[in-house]
Amino acid sequence: MNLMAEGFPGHLAADHLADDQAGPQADDEYRFYPIVRQSPWLGGKQENTREYSPLNEGLPYWLNGLVPLAYGLDNSRLKTQVHNVTKRVLDQQQEDGWLGPESKEQIRDLWGRFPLLLGFSQLVDANKEFSHYIIPAMYKFIVLMHDMLVNNEGLDEIWGRVRYPDMLICLQWLYEHHPRGDKKILLETMQLLEEQGLSWRDWYESKYILQNLDDIDPPITGDHPIFPYVHAVNAGQGLKSGAAI
Repeated sequence: MNLMAEGFPGHLAADHLADDQAGPQADDEYRFYPIVRQSPWLGGKQENTREYSPLNEGLPYWLNGLVPLAYGLDNSRLKTQVHNVTKRVLDQQQEDGWLGPESKEQIRDLWGRFPLLLGFSQLVDANKEFSHYIIPAMYKFIVLMHDMLVNNEGLDEIWGRVRYPDMLICLQWLYEHHPRGDKKILLETMQLLEEQGLSWRDWYESKYILQNLDDIDPPITGDHPIFPYVHAVNAGQGLKSGAAI
C-alpha cells in the first residue's frame, strides 16, 4: 500500500503530529547532519561524511522518510529540502543510468538505490509535477540494474539480497502506474531480483528459529549463516516479503 496515495500521512499529521514538533528535527538533519548535509550523493567527499558504511544508504534512507513527513505535514520548508535534494541527485545521474556517487571503477552495490526509488515513487504520488523528472530517471537506472543482474553484478553484499522486496515495490509501482510500454523489463528485473535474493519463504517455512536468539551459543555474528535473516532491519523486510513478491 502506498501511504501517500491512501492519505495516511495527512491523517497522522492531523491526529498525532504537530508541525512544530516534527518539522524542526527533520530540518536539522539537512542543515547539520554530515551523513545528509555532506553526503557523497550531494557532492560531498566520502571521507568527510562520517558515513557509517560504504553502502551510501544514509541519504536514501533520509529522503524516503522525509517525503511522507513533508507532505503529510504540508511543511513548505521540508518540501523544499525534498525537492532540492531530488533534483541534485537526478542532475548527477551518470551516463549509463547509475544513480549515486559510485563510479564505474568502484564497486556498485544496488542496495542503497532501493530506499531512494521508494522515496522517488512517494514523491511522484504526492506531487505529479515531479513525474517528468523522476520517471525517466528511474527507467534509465532500471535498464542498467537489469543488465547488472543479468551479469550477476550489484548484489555482492547481503543487504540487497535480503532487502530486494523494497525494489520489487518500486518496480510494481511503475508497472501499475507508469508502465510506458516497458512492462517486460520491469517483470524481468523483478524475477532476477527474486532469483538472486535470499529466500524468505524458505526461511519462514523450514529454517525459522523459535528460541531466544540471545540464548544461542555460539552467538550469532555477521558471518553466521542465519545472520541475514535475524538482523533487525532484514527481519522487517522479511515480514513484508510475501506481500511484495
